[in-house]
Amino acid sequence: MNILIINHLEKYCGVYQYGKRVSDILIQSKTHNFIYLELESHQQLNEEIEKYSPDFIIYNWTGGTMPWVTPETVQTLRESGILQFLLVHNTWNYSLFFDGYFHQHPYWKNVDNKNFAIPRPLPFFNTKREIKKSNSIKIGSFGFGLINKYFNEVCRIVNEQFADDLVEIRLHLTSGTFAGPNQNISYIKELCHSNITQPNISLNITTDFISDEELLDFLFENDLNVFFYQDYSDYNGISSVIDYALAVEKPIAINKSSMYSHIIDVHPSICVEDRPLSSIIKDGFSPLKNKKDSWSSENFIYTFENILENFRN
Repeated sequence: MNILIINHLEKYCGVYQYGKRVSDILIQSKTHNFIYLELESHQQLNEEIEKYSPDFIIYNWTGGTMPWVTPETVQTLRESGILQFLLVHNTWNYSLFFDGYFHQHPYWKNVDNKNFAIPRPLPFFNTKREIKKSNSIKIGSFGFGLINKYFNEVCRIVNEQFADDLVEIRLHLTSGTFAGPNQNISYIKELCHSNITQPNISLNITTDFISDEELLDFLFENDLNVFFYQDYSDYNGISSVIDYALAVEKPIAINKSSMYSHIIDVHPSICVEDRPLSSIIKDGFSPLKNKKDSWSSENFIYTFENILENFRN
């Protein structure tokens, strides 16, 4: 089978990055031909369809990223025999004019003959490498510079819990094209610096957009990676930062946000509301190992192949 994966062109976007990670894994399939395309018009899509004669199209779509994908677009292609799936980024505003839906929450409960839960698309990282020894504890975080990711609270908690050890807080904050009014890196920097009062704690903030390889190296160098987010009770989106953090197999701490609902249940707890950061560091990666293993690239590919093969039949 030929399966097109359609993404938009704007790289400084979490939706784009998710779609790119999905495709990076699926194109490794030895059974079917997954073809990754970045398009910006219906005309370009028609040209690729003529070239590849696909059985399926998978859209990494939200209305704001690819407005040229419309119900009319999907219906016309459906009538020509092409089945079309949507990568669902959340359930409160996604459109229902596709043939099937891949929900990025790996434990999505409302599964039926059109809705399917898929594993997380973890990037590949070789953890068998050395780290330069340091006399300080490195605690890191990264993401788009959104106020509701509470980077300042990460700094506050580190400041409260580490009175004696040398600690370096490392934050990598970037600007997203579609991030909206919550994005304010300058203000976040001010809040973070104001929350650090201990002389043994330093803060290093970088803001350049780096490659996935550089980001994974950054996370691997940390003794702990910490991620906070606003809680959304009516939202089933998943924060992709965890995909990168899981790939490097270093300890992870989170707050109790629905954005981390896929890892919030591990034992011992990795939630800062339950345990101090020092205890989470001591546990290492073991609380999350089973989760990571279940979201292997092999399982990811198998899940998609199985769904599409059964759907076609």
